[in-house]
Amino acid sequence: MKKLSLSALGLITLAVLLNNANAETLIAKGSSWRYLNDGSNQGTTWRSTKFNDNSWKVGLAKLGYGYGDEATVINSGSPQKNHITSYFRYHFTVANPADYATITLNIPRDEGSVIYINGKEVNRENMPAGDFTYSTPTTALNSKFRSYKFVTPENTLVAGDNVIAVEIHQGIADTNLSFDLELQGSNTKSQPSAKVIRGPYLQLATPQSVTIRWRTNIATSSRVLYGTTLSRPQFNKNDATLTYEHKIQLTNLQPGTRYWYSVGTNTALLAGGGIVTSFNTALRNGTQSAARIWVIGDAGTGNISQKKVYNAYRSYTGATDTDLLLMLGDNVYQSGLDLEYQDKFFAIYPDILKQFPVWPTIGNHDALSANLNDTTGPYYTVFSLPKSGEAGGVASNTESYYSFDYRNIHFVVLNSQISNAAAITAMKNWLSNDLQKNKADWLIAYWHHPPYTKGSHNSDKERELIAMRQNFLPILEDNAVDLVLTGHSHSYERSYFINGHYGLSGTFNARNIIQAGDGHEIINTNGDTTGAYRKLPGNKGTVYAVVGSSGQIGGGTLNHPAMLKSLNKLGSLVLDINGLKLNAKFLNAAGGIDDDFTISKVRPVVGKK
Repeated sequence: MKKLSLSALGLITLAVLLNNANAETLIAKGSSWRYLNDGSNQGTTWRSTKFNDNSWKVGLAKLGYGYGDEATVINSGSPQKNHITSYFRYHFTVANPADYATITLNIPRDEGSVIYINGKEVNRENMPAGDFTYSTPTTALNSKFRSYKFVTPENTLVAGDNVIAVEIHQGIADTNLSFDLELQGSNTKSQPSAKVIRGPYLQLATPQSVTIRWRTNIATSSRVLYGTTLSRPQFNKNDATLTYEHKIQLTNLQPGTRYWYSVGTNTALLAGGGIVTSFNTALRNGTQSAARIWVIGDAGTGNISQKKVYNAYRSYTGATDTDLLLMLGDNVYQSGLDLEYQDKFFAIYPDILKQFPVWPTIGNHDALSANLNDTTGPYYTVFSLPKSGEAGGVASNTESYYSFDYRNIHFVVLNSQISNAAAITAMKNWLSNDLQKNKADWLIAYWHHPPYTKGSHNSDKERELIAMRQNFLPILEDNAVDLVLTGHSHSYERSYFINGHYGLSGTFNARNIIQAGDGHEIINTNGDTTGAYRKLPGNKGTVYAVVGSSGQIGGGTLNHPAMLKSLNKLGSLVLDINGLKLNAKFLNAAGGIDDDFTISKVRPVVGKK
């Protein structure tokens, strides 16, 4: 990790209430800590209040190495391999825990940390979700250092002796560590004013319903005011449950109608009520009308590249309403943490998230902090996804993969992170069942790992890419899939109009190309069109597009034989679907169009080939 001065290090702040007036210091900065930094595996017993730490060394904070301002320099391990985990413990006395309405914990650090008070974990930062060991490195890669705030569990402190235990996890190649900690308690019981700190944003939209979500800085009740006029909401829906994470589903909406809304508590308006906080419900499923869909992949870098791609789309689309946002995975880097969603998703797209729904798939970086088996972690917390067929399609019974309908389009969203054979079989069975029941004019599938790419990844060599190609393309092509969208490779690659290629790139040949040409539609002076791919009654033909350059580019040979167009450029994909015509444009970060293709249906394609 890049060496930083201590002044650049961030603070983790834990608070029962987010108010720290009249603070009493329980542990001062520069205190004397017991520590162990010998590369040993301490398991879990060291966190307990009863653990005997008399054999551990004692030193004044700051403890660490590599910065030059340490009060106590600790063992870093060998030059070839630093110790991953360092352990720290401190005993402190509390006469009456009820005296403290607030406890605030400040810890300068630039690595992964897990903090325990009296044996209970109260905070984890830059570490994977679920179980980990002493050899697990931090998930932080060049992380930003800033102030975080977390709510501690109730009954954190006890009367008498209390123990705080901290484990700091380094990266494999890190060359410095710094540790200090301050703990304060306050008897202030006044609440801060409630405010929205995330959202509002739209999820799970159907022609007659939508879920509105937002986060507040303190636990409050939930209320949405909404209606078909800007100045006077006709309806409201509320929930008296006190929560930080608010989720209200609006039902019995009219299809094809604009609604304005605001969010707040049962007694106060907190956000919305303006032009931006409005949405259009979809027309009824099966309706053939114009729809605009924005597609981004690997976008969540939080840097200027992501912002350029977004700004290019905003300028391009102008006054044309966007209907859907499809996200192809690696939605935020590096590890899909909640804070990363805050900085690299919600902070980047605040207005559009209020206006139209997001339909994501999970990427490998998102999965670093998620548990695919029980669908927990930030990805599954941030998004509300259909698992019971509530947005169309067959119930998948999991948020890991799902389907939904929008007008005359059926979308299937797969999880290319799944590697367990039984789980792959379950997803294949669900997909087959879902597609057999599909009656929509268009079928679009998307997931993270591309079946064909020679960008920053190679589909001839990587397990997930090969598995998706071999296991799922035959099912999709048997059911007349029109367009497949993926990310992962940080490039833009677009295939010919193809069918039946499930092997290595060297086996691709002209027989796999269903129609020649680049799919670019030309309108003649008499109004006739030529050049578009035509979906013939045999139902063969699919375009595969890798759109993984919405936040960064990664190079590669870019020479997969299935690809007609391969670009190492930042950008996104704009889909315009109107009736039986689909047009796709690759919009670069400067606002130019670098690729353009059209698929035109001769007639609605239903069922198998």
